[in-house]
Amino acid sequence: MWPLVWRAVTVSIIVVAYRQRESLIACLEACSVAAAELPGEAELIVVDNGDLAGLVRGRCPHARLLEPGANVGFAGGVRRAVDVAAGRWVALVNDDALIEPEALARMLAAGERSEQIGAVAAQIRFAGARERVNSAGIEVDALGIATERLAGRAIAEAETPAEVFGASACCALYRASMLTQIGGFDERFFAYQEDVDVAWRARASGWRAVYEPTAIVYHRGSASTGEGSAGKYFLVGRNRVWLLARNATGTQLVRALPAILLYDCAYIAYVALTDHTLAPLRGRLIGLRRWRALRRESRAWRRPVDLAPAREGWAMALRQHRAYRAASSAQRPPA
Repeated sequence: MWPLVWRAVTVSIIVVAYRQRESLIACLEACSVAAAELPGEAELIVVDNGDLAGLVRGRCPHARLLEPGANVGFAGGVRRAVDVAAGRWVALVNDDALIEPEALARMLAAGERSEQIGAVAAQIRFAGARERVNSAGIEVDALGIATERLAGRAIAEAETPAEVFGASACCALYRASMLTQIGGFDERFFAYQEDVDVAWRARASGWRAVYEPTAIVYHRGSASTGEGSAGKYFLVGRNRVWLLARNATGTQLVRALPAILLYDCAYIAYVALTDHTLAPLRGRLIGLRRWRALRRESRAWRRPVDLAPAREGWAMALRQHRAYRAASSAQRPPA
């Protein structure tokens, strides 16, 4: 299963480890089982973002361990692992996610149906509410609102393969050549929306993403930063601004600016009332400081891409928020 140095690697499985211990071991064990089901060689790469190297060495000695020496975030960890990965495909699996044995093999089969497919999304279910969908791929609307497709819906509604905007990095399979072409993950995002940025750049470059419903994953969700935490709200707010700065065309921004401002003001007010924090506002203000620089550096790859109608993003964002809250409550231990 685990390759010798002279063998070609089909899939490099990457896990960025931070804080989780029991969940991490369960994740790595599930990845090892899934790797054995792949039709080619596999390698497992673990990036230690939080003093977990000893645990990984003791419980998963076959894994290649990268130790940045500091918490470089999810995006930074993925970038470092991709830089050394040998696989034709790169699979990302969150350290708080548990994949079923056939998941990676089924994603690989879906990806290899066409050379134009650059990413494959799994059917991700909430670990605390396994009858509900966490993600069936990423959707982005004309306001740049990124949401998890079918979040909160019953799993019976997620049984059909589909072309999607992109794959959630909780569990995603990427063609390595695509990541190389588009420049890979931007570590400045640190965490959240980095997968949307990759998906948007990939679509602008002509790559496709597909959803494979038979690849099942169970996800705890925000186990590292905490659902509804100020830290998560800050990063999501900042990265939303960066996502638009890097990927939205000038025409899109001009047409959608009033609606974008309305949505963001409503979001900030909603979070202030429900979670008593202005972290979404602070994140957006910090993000705006780099707006001009990001517009300049991304000019070469920005192109129009098909986006969902603007009215859909509001509804999907609210549905996702409620689904995450319900799942987070379900997985808390009783008082």
